[in-house]
Amino acid sequence: MTRYPKFLLALLFLSLAVLGPASAADLSVDQIIERSAANRTVKNSVQTMTMKIFDKRGNSRVRKITSKIKEGEGGLSKSYVRFDEPSEVAGVQFLTIQNKDADDDQWLYMPAGGILNRISGSSRGGSFMGSDFSYEDLSIGSDSGDGTHTLLGEQSVSVGGQSFDVYKVETVPKPEVDSSYTRFISYISKSDFMPRQVDFFDKRGNQIKRMKLMEIKADGKTLIPMKTSMENLKRGTHTDVIIEDYRVNVAADELPDSMFTPDFLQSEG
Repeated sequence: MTRYPKFLLALLFLSLAVLGPASAADLSVDQIIERSAANRTVKNSVQTMTMKIFDKRGNSRVRKITSKIKEGEGGLSKSYVRFDEPSEVAGVQFLTIQNKDADDDQWLYMPAGGILNRISGSSRGGSFMGSDFSYEDLSIGSDSGDGTHTLLGEQSVSVGGQSFDVYKVETVPKPEVDSSYTRFISYISKSDFMPRQVDFFDKRGNQIKRMKLMEIKADGKTLIPMKTSMENLKRGTHTDVIIEDYRVNVAADELPDSMFTPDFLQSEG
């Protein structure tokens, strides 16, 4: 399985967060992880985003994206992503369907040639549309039981020009979890249990990527990660995703189940 705790998600495509009580007295590391995962429970949402992919010289490619998320039976989620601009990627679609006890199902539709690819196995570690996010990074994920967690301490980190008091938590995927990463270190804010930074380590034990939630907006009890950045430390590249507009708790009939199927990808292409 290529699955790991929900708080490790690249939040940009797959979930927003619901702000709960912030008291954290005497929490165990598993309680911290569960609290962070449980906070992201917005059922249905629609987002429009800009993805900026930067090479090592600082040159960028810009993509305009629409994302739709729906909670299905048993609390399992489905995510539909469509590239709208520029013309060379317009019509590319990406579908993720969460499974409870197995890998998330993922498909990528390429309108040039009408090719529908199922993403599985080692291909999950590949780059998502040339960005610094992999398909594995965009899995919807499961529960905290897929990894072993260790509280490494408490400290302050600076992200997006702000300082946060955080829990520093190491997560090692269990042996049966087929991940391209051997461990993660997450810096989870003590005030709202949002991960502000996540470090990713490869099978040689080297840190290869770092994800930062650069800007988070509070909209009532909902926290929206308005800007997320993933840096590839080996290549010297990074990808920013900025939410331009969003709607949460969208009516279910606006997100028909037929939209979240491989057949829909092909019919829309």
